[in-house]
Amino acid sequence: MENLFRYDSKFWSVLGKITDIVILNLMCITFCLPIITAGASVTAAYSIATKMVKKQEVYIVQEFIKNFKSNLKISTLVWIIMLAVGLILGFDIHISKLVLNKSISIILQFIFTTVSIVFIFALIYVFPIISKFDNTIIKTITNSILISIDNLPYTIIIVMINLSPLLLTSIFNSCWGQILFFYTVIGFGINIYLNSILFNKIFEKYVK
Repeated sequence: MENLFRYDSKFWSVLGKITDIVILNLMCITFCLPIITAGASVTAAYSIATKMVKKQEVYIVQEFIKNFKSNLKISTLVWIIMLAVGLILGFDIHISKLVLNKSISIILQFIFTTVSIVFIFALIYVFPIISKFDNTIIKTITNSILISIDNLPYTIIIVMINLSPLLLTSIFNSCWGQILFFYTVIGFGINIYLNSILFNKIFEKYVK
């Protein structure tokens, strides 16, 4: 019991980690609120989380703001591009369902759905890549697609982690309020932290 209250005990270590994730979660949500800055906010969050995973000392608020500012331009441009592409793909899928010829409709839906899956892969990877590597926008998006496909098993796990709010809500639909509260306080931070564990492993071979 005495060891429990030592400043270097496992209890305080875990409590400190939880506190850091809560702060990271709230910072990310707050800086995402203007919507247009969502890309820069997620980039900054991954920049912090990858250091946390490596157990590096990090001052979350200060470094988050610093990374947010330094990546604001490229992250915002990439976010606008990805948002536009996502809207176009959504529109294309909707239109393909309205095609009268059933065979052509099925083919078009298959094509646009496949492209949408690749788009989702790229969207998941693009901001962690910006936080890790300096590159042009085109190169960054291209690398997001190639790296996500090259590491497909990890990519599928990351997709499932990112879909956890929707999965939990669909399974426990009567508890949607509690789930929303959980993700508002810490849930998205946990997702980013778990994803960062995988991204660190993925990016290691490309850094080398």
